[in-house]
Amino acid sequence: MGAVPNEWGQRMKCRFLTANLVVSFASVLLCAILVGSPQQAGADRAARIREAGSKPTPRASDGHPDLTGFWGEPQRFVNVELSADGKTRVAVDRDAPELDAGDHVRFKARAADRTLKPPYKPQFVTKQRELMYTASRVDPGIHCYPLGVPRIGAPTEIVQTPTTIYLMYGAESSNEDMAHTFRVVPIGGQHNKDRDAVPDGDSIAFWDGDTLVIDVVNIDTETWLDGDGTFHDENLHVIERLTRKGNTLEYDVTIEDPTLFTGSWKPVLANPGGGVLGRLGSTTRLLRQPGEHAIPDYPCVERDREHKVNNDRF
Repeated sequence: MGAVPNEWGQRMKCRFLTANLVVSFASVLLCAILVGSPQQAGADRAARIREAGSKPTPRASDGHPDLTGFWGEPQRFVNVELSADGKTRVAVDRDAPELDAGDHVRFKARAADRTLKPPYKPQFVTKQRELMYTASRVDPGIHCYPLGVPRIGAPTEIVQTPTTIYLMYGAESSNEDMAHTFRVVPIGGQHNKDRDAVPDGDSIAFWDGDTLVIDVVNIDTETWLDGDGTFHDENLHVIERLTRKGNTLEYDVTIEDPTLFTGSWKPVLANPGGGVLGRLGSTTRLLRQPGEHAIPDYPCVERDREHKVNNDRF
């Protein structure tokens, strides 16, 4: 077996430690040093982004920034709790019921905060809320339907040529049920008006200075904008912006649906790299080392939903 890249090797060590119910303080301290504690994560992430962004920005032969590379989240951490006797620390790897309990709390907050949703016209608010409360049964993603643009989020890997941008999506670290797909986006050209709607839509790209702008239309109405029942119709229009600064990639998305919304919508992640599955917004990713790639995984396989989801979200 070949050598594992340093950071991925560190993650594997931490996941090995997490699999044990109780580990020594020294072991957990080592794990915290490798991937950071929740308290340190924000500051460490910002520092790493500043450092990576200060490096020279590579450019392609046509003079535009070269977006090619494997782009990943700059920080991961494990949950660490003190044992009842105060003598040891536990690296917590929670099972589904415990994770579900935490999700219930977050669901209540999300349901109450309308700023997390697009500016729906009044006649469409009730439908969105009904879909949100039943999402654990009716979310198309549970049935392995493609997440689609824009829910798919930022690309994991990019290959850039003067005429085409190739966007690939894959899971990182221990994430499950993430999209495993790709998009081929021509730079220049026109939308194909005769094309049937598909989950990833019809995308064309153009350069706006040093930013690659991707214009997406004709997105399948069976997809949602997130995992909370945020629906759209055939008039959905998505603008994605990819900007490389040094060894960072900034991803930004603006969503419009003139039939359903009163204006454009720019959702923002409250916790970069976290939050609701599929929650979008402006985020920054770091360039991984040469030779690193997203962890290969299987495509979505529909599971026994009776053992996975229910309608009890409180």
